[in-house]
Amino acid sequence: MNVGESSSQEVDLNIAPIIDMFTVLITYLIVTASFLTLAAVDVGVSATGTAAATSAGRPSMSMLLELKSGGDVNIALQGGNLTHEIDIDVKGLPNSLQNVKALEARLRQLQAKWPQIKEVSVTADPNIIYKNIVDVIHKVQSIMPKVYISS
Repeated sequence: MNVGESSSQEVDLNIAPIIDMFTVLITYLIVTASFLTLAAVDVGVSATGTAAATSAGRPSMSMLLELKSGGDVNIALQGGNLTHEIDIDVKGLPNSLQNVKALEARLRQLQAKWPQIKEVSVTADPNIIYKNIVDVIHKVQSIMPKVYISS
């Protein structure tokens, strides 16, 4: 046995299983990404507290849509040249949660009567399905330029 000679073994790194694993992983990620769709609702979140007054000293008109559990929608108008708050009820249909067509017609009437209303704040009862809230927000966005979600 020679002390100067080393008895080293050659080691081969087998990377074929690693390449196979990454090929499958990349394919899975690409296929998964093709099924992924994101739907976004562009709404703001209204801040709680007092609203800033306009330069004329009179607060601007605001609209609050309240989605009720039974399918009814309560619309409240306040501010501007109104002397008192106006409450309008849109009744829900018995077989659906929201009567969106009646709500759309009523909002168009209100916008024609008070064109200075540009913002709507939407609130909902806690047990209303999120999809129904989003449907109402999309319908309101087609009529009013700004929609806020409030609590």
